[in-house]
Amino acid sequence: MSRTVDRLLTAAGVLATSARIQIAEMRSSTIVIVFTFVQPAALLAVTLLPMDGRTPQRVAGVVFGVLLTAFWTATVWGAASVLRRDRAMGTLARSMTGVVDARLVVVGKGLGSSLVTVVLVGVTIALVLLVMRQPVALAHPVWLVVGMLTVLASGAAVGLLVGSIFVLTRYGPQVSSVLMYPVFLLGGMLIPPEVLPAAVRWVSYGISMRWLQQFLVGAAAGHVSLPALGAAIALTVAYAVAGAAMFSRFVARARRDATLDVF
Repeated sequence: MSRTVDRLLTAAGVLATSARIQIAEMRSSTIVIVFTFVQPAALLAVTLLPMDGRTPQRVAGVVFGVLLTAFWTATVWGAASVLRRDRAMGTLARSMTGVVDARLVVVGKGLGSSLVTVVLVGVTIALVLLVMRQPVALAHPVWLVVGMLTVLASGAAVGLLVGSIFVLTRYGPQVSSVLMYPVFLLGGMLIPPEVLPAAVRWVSYGISMRWLQQFLVGAAAGHVSLPALGAAIALTVAYAVAGAAMFSRFVARARRDATLDVF
């Protein structure tokens, strides 16, 4: 029992330390300003200004759609940039050969990036709504907190999964773009899934942001959809399991082929 507790405490310490390092690194990143201030402010303005009959409930749908869209952008781009930077600086190789599971470092950095993104995008959205004097419905704040915690966890899991693809490639930014825009269209965040063509509508069911959007909008309006939350959690777990397995395979290959300066 004591060994299990010690391992859990060690893992929590690694996650917290990695998250703090990532937060410190993001302070000097100019791209963070684009993803957390410019993009959400522009999306919110161009979506709300032409809208007729803006009710607090309808505005809540737009708000969470913009938040999740900006969050997805930062998550995918961050997964590529974080591991690319770690690889260039040699810290990725040290993490792979250290006594601590390298996956904990990646997940910790993903949590740190997710937390910064959600906070900054939330501040941006609040300021835009204040300037527009537009109220927003928040009927169940406790459930909204649960939903946002699931957003953070899902972002970290996606970061591990997507980041694993970038471990052995030099084309992280290009792959990021390929992954980013289809989710904008098919993820059900700003474009309702029911208006998508039937041939591609099924894709949204495998995207956790689609279910998180449904849950958050419902909770804000007063209707808590536990099936949507359960689907988002299940997909998050699936992302994490797939990412952990893929990362382990890439680490084994790196050690075998002596790449990433791992000898």
